[in-house]
Amino acid sequence: MSAPARWLLCVCLLLPTVAGALPEARPLQERAERLDLAHDEAWLALGHYRRNWLGAGYASDADDPGFFLAAQGKADPAAELNATLAALLSPGSGDRHPQCRFPARARWLQQRLHFDLPERRCKALAEWRSTLKAHEVSLIFPTAYLNSPSSMFGHTFLRLDREGQTDSSALLAYTLNYAAEAVDENELFYAYRGLFGGYPGVLGVRPYYDKIKEYRDFENRDIWEYRLNLSPAEVAQLVDHSFELQPVRFDYYFIGENCSYRLLALLDVARTGLRLRAEFPWRAIPADTVRAIVAAKLVADTRYRPSAATVLTAHADQLGNAERRLAKRLKHGDTSPDDTELTRLAPMRQAAVLETAYESERFRALDDKLERDATAKSSLALLRARSRIAAASPLKAPQAPAVRDDQGHKPAAFGLGAGFYDHRAYGEIRLRSAYHELTDPWPGYRPGAQIALLDGSLRYYEDNRLQLERLDAVNIRSLSPRSEFIQPLSWSIGLGAYRRLMRDSRPLLGSLSGEVGWSYPLAGGIAYAMAGARLDAGGGLESGAQIGLGPRAGWLYRGLGGQGMAAFELDCYLIGSAYCGGKLSLRHAINLGRDLALSFSLSREQGQDRSASEVGFSLMRYF
Repeated sequence: MSAPARWLLCVCLLLPTVAGALPEARPLQERAERLDLAHDEAWLALGHYRRNWLGAGYASDADDPGFFLAAQGKADPAAELNATLAALLSPGSGDRHPQCRFPARARWLQQRLHFDLPERRCKALAEWRSTLKAHEVSLIFPTAYLNSPSSMFGHTFLRLDREGQTDSSALLAYTLNYAAEAVDENELFYAYRGLFGGYPGVLGVRPYYDKIKEYRDFENRDIWEYRLNLSPAEVAQLVDHSFELQPVRFDYYFIGENCSYRLLALLDVARTGLRLRAEFPWRAIPADTVRAIVAAKLVADTRYRPSAATVLTAHADQLGNAERRLAKRLKHGDTSPDDTELTRLAPMRQAAVLETAYESERFRALDDKLERDATAKSSLALLRARSRIAAASPLKAPQAPAVRDDQGHKPAAFGLGAGFYDHRAYGEIRLRSAYHELTDPWPGYRPGAQIALLDGSLRYYEDNRLQLERLDAVNIRSLSPRSEFIQPLSWSIGLGAYRRLMRDSRPLLGSLSGEVGWSYPLAGGIAYAMAGARLDAGGGLESGAQIGLGPRAGWLYRGLGGQGMAAFELDCYLIGSAYCGGKLSLRHAINLGRDLALSFSLSREQGQDRSASEVGFSLMRYF
């Protein structure tokens, strides 16, 4: 008998055996229809369906035809369910069989319709489960990173914890990370494509130590870990559904369908009834999604991992002034570890100085992305000197912040205010889409970090004039204090419209501005000095556009029941009618609760041949 004939005979002998062991699809489809399983929350979560904008039907977030077994499966949960049942009950074997390809769907349908499927050898699925060895799940939240458009609001991913895992062995656990598959190195193109869905979003798997290196060490982001209270069955469903998603494309949007939103979808599959994804129909800020997970009582406990910069700052703060200067000279090699200036110190203080010097050198290597050889010699010398001292380290680890990033005020804001500008009374309404400005309540946010998106105010003056006072499309400020060991630049960038005091009017001008300079700790706050430039344009200018250059300085402080900022800015305009104008201002906010603040402001503005004063107050509600 020829080989093809033998193969055909085997198939003919096997097919009746497999088909005979399988139930009929049609009765199961009819039972599913009677139970309306196609619109069950669990099935909608497995298919990533949500109501369309008109509320008349469904659409799946998945943008990959390979995720659907029915031709119209993206928009029809019932068709996809029927096609899935038929496919599961079809003969065949191997990784491409739907029972192997969609294990989470298969498990849920078997549980709801009470039928059995034959044992099939699913090699890829078995390897996936064996590699991950998931016993528990933790949500990981690296905090905001202003220097990357995709991470300005933070980032979240899942860690799959193994049974008996310890803090140290957690570094070996695998993570599930949803991210844009981007190839652009230009941040502007990256931001544009990310905002408008130009990148495919994919689910990736990497060891946790790689993510620690990326976020904690290279980007200096503190990390919060939230251990979730998922049951073993819920963990198994999450792992199997992540297997289903691994090759599937979802269009990635920074604002909406981003890393955090996709993780909510995974948790909705793991535990039916959470409906976390439905809470974020158009915007998913990581801190907000963490709040939703905490509110859903999914969190068993939390852990804080400080960044390399936070550790270095905390340890440097435990040294005296002379010790910090000595550690800095040791790091630069200006002083030998055998120098009497170090050896005359008590052994514990020597240990503290040497450890801080070593951490500073390690931070330099990470921050400047230096090759290992660049700092190996100096680091080894410091470690050898430290090893000769028997005393234990007196340095204490950084304390976890009293308020986590998910416990700060909510990102959107609405304000009502009143005041006087140039002796004219006004009432004001303010609305901000996101996220945090410098004088908002500090707890839960990075000191000196501001991201304001779509932030505008409308005023009604006593002479019956209603006018747009200001509109910021985007306004980002990063005031990063410098120290002996960490010396970042402070900067800001803004795009929007504001009113400028001219000789005969106060026109609304479009504006693009930028600043760069330095910040330093001062009296529990942050003082800064920067050089700024702005490009103003609009019909209120004789030349149509003007460039202004000048200094900015200020002090961001805490106290008196909240926080405030005193600021000075000056711009000298170079095109058309040349003149210098500026503003001296003070704004203080009293925190009345996590999501409520009362602000007072006072300013004196110098315009073109005239000046004006302003005093006002506003009540801000965060939501």
